[in-house]
This record gives sequence, structure tokens and C-alpha cells, in this order.
Amino acid sequence: MKKLLVIILASMIWSESSAYDIEGGCQAGMAGSVLFSIPSASGLLICPSNNLLPRQFVIESDWSRKYDLADLDRISIIAAYRYKNLTGALGLSQLGTPDYYTEKTVRATLSYHYNELTASLITSGEIIEIGDNLGKFQTAAVGLGASYRYDNYYFGLTIDNLNRPKLSEFLEGENILAKIFVEIDGGERHSIAGRLVFEKYEKPMVSISQYINIAKKNALFWGLSQNPLTYGGGLNMEFKRFSLCYAISYHPVLGFSHHISFSFLSGVTDKND
Repeated sequence: MKKLLVIILASMIWSESSAYDIEGGCQAGMAGSVLFSIPSASGLLICPSNNLLPRQFVIESDWSRKYDLADLDRISIIAAYRYKNLTGALGLSQLGTPDYYTEKTVRATLSYHYNELTASLITSGEIIEIGDNLGKFQTAAVGLGASYRYDNYYFGLTIDNLNRPKLSEFLEGENILAKIFVEIDGGERHSIAGRLVFEKYEKPMVSISQYINIAKKNALFWGLSQNPLTYGGGLNMEFKRFSLCYAISYHPVLGFSHHISFSFLSGVTDKND
């Protein structure tokens, strides 16, 4: 019975993240929004942008517990590096345990920067295994992304599943997924961010969030999304080039999820520098 419950819940998680996103703690607590003004490995993986300096890199490790179930723990590691006008990002994650269900995800982006404009190629892959050798499925997807900065305004767009990948030849291909990201950077005070998700046969999903600086290197954040109504929040703390983030999110039916991220950013860390 427990195995069946874990598989059902895991399949719901997979359907919610069909673009193979690997979220960091801040993204989870901000309802999937991305902060372009602050470099993060998970942010660069979700929607690539021009926020790393040349020869600067960032690495991030994440742990999350979905709906207070240890069998749905997810661990991931993400890294990004910029060389001249090119930025590459790579993320690996695993959800679940071999006894019941595992979901292994890889996502990579390669971006080219021209002034404040960024264009990206996105590739993703996933392997799903059900315990006791009940099944193994794998799939791969390709997508495109772009972002642009105008003064303190940031705009981003990603289109995933352009090849409509299938987990099985007996299933229909996944829908093409389009996401629009925006951010208004308020400098040392706060930033407001949002996300709009479009998928065929589904209602658009709208998210709004805020990142509030409470000290030069520390901040509180919150996020709210609909369809279904979910919300979250958390705390981000920085010490020199390191940062620690804790976030919590809530689903009206399944309950709470917890997220912890630890990251290192080389070079300048203050978004106003």
C-alpha cells in the first residue's frame, strides 16, 4: 500500500514538473519565479540570463522533502560557468528511493550573450524506475530560451518539450510548455518577480513573488501561485561568497514541502556591485 501511495504521489510530482526543471530552494519558496538580478545556479538552469561575469562560476546543492514524505526526498547539484559571451549550466537530481520509485533528471543549458540579450539551447533527460523491477522509462527533451534586461526590468522566456518526448511508445507526447518570467529589481530594498505558464489543454498558471532585503546579505521571500492555489516563503542568508537558503511551500491537498540550498559564487556577490 505504501509503495502504491509513493508511486501515485511521485507521478503527480512528475506531471507538475514536465519541463524537467530542477528547482532550488528560492524558486520553490517563490512559487517557481526566477530572480535574474541575483546569480544562482538553479535560476540559470530554469531560465538562462546574463547575470554572471566572465570566468565567474556558481555551484549549488539542494535537498527537498516533498509533502513530509522521506520516500520523496530529492537531492540535486547544479553548476554554471561563464566564458566570454557563453554561459553553460548543468543540473543533476534524484527523487525517491530505489525500494519504491526513483526519478533521475539531468538538465543542461548553453547560452550566448549579446549585450543585455541572451539566447539559449536547453536539453533535458529523465529516467524513471519503479521498485521490484516493475518498470523503467526514459525520455529526452529539447527547448529554447531567451532573456533580456532593460534598466531594472528583466524578461525571460523558455519553451520546453519542442520534440514532444514520450515516456513510452504507448503514451502521447508531452505538451509543449511555455513559461514567461519577469522581475522588477528594486535594488537594495526588494524585488518583485512573476511567472506565467502556458500548456495545451491546461489553464494558464500565474505566480507572483517578492524578495525582501532585511540586511545587506540576508533576505526574506514569499511566493503565491494559482491552479491550484499554493504558497511558500523562506529565508536566504549570505556569508562572503556562500549562501544558505531555507524555503517551505504548501499544497492545499498534499501539505508541506521543505527545501534547503547551499551555494558558492565566485567573485562579486552583491547584486548592486
